Amino acid sequence: MNSLEMLNSILEQQRSQLDLILAEQKKIRKDVTTRNWEDLEAHIVTLNYLSQQFSVLEEKRANAYTEAKKDAGDKDVLLGNPLFHMVHQKLAASRIENDALNNYISVTRSFLQSVYDNVVPQRRNTLYSNKGNLIHSKPESLLLNTLS
Repeated sequence: MNSLEMLNSILEQQRSQLDLILAEQKKIRKDVTTRNWEDLEAHIVTLNYLSQQFSVLEEKRANAYTEAKKDAGDKDVLLGNPLFHMVHQKLAASRIENDALNNYISVTRSFLQSVYDNVVPQRRNTLYSNKGNLIHSKPESLLLNTLS
C-alpha cells in the first residue's frame, strides 16, 4: 500500500469514527434535554473513548500526510480529496454540537446561580477572587417543600 492509499484509508477510518462521535453527541444532547442522567454518564464515557480513538487516528493521518506529501514531491495531496473534505465537514458539525451543548450548560448554570443568589442568599458580603472576579456564593443548604 503506497502512502496516498494509506492516507485515504486513515481518512476513511476518521470519517466512520466521526459518524460514531456525532451519533453519541446527539444521544448526549437528548439525555441532557430529557434529564436522563444515567444514560448521559454512559454516553459521555463512550464519547471520551471514541474521541481518544480519533486522536490516535489523527496522529496516524498527520504522519501519513507527511509521507504522501514527500512522495508527491511536496505537492498538497489533500487538495481536492473528497474524503478529506468530508472529514472536515463532520469535524465542523461535531464542534457545532459541542458548542451548542456547552452554551446550553453555561446558560443553565448561570440561570441556576442567579436563582440561588436571589432565593437563598447565604452570604451578605460580596467576595472577589484574587483576579478581581465576583465570586458567587454557593448555598450551604437548601430545603424545598413540594406539593403534589
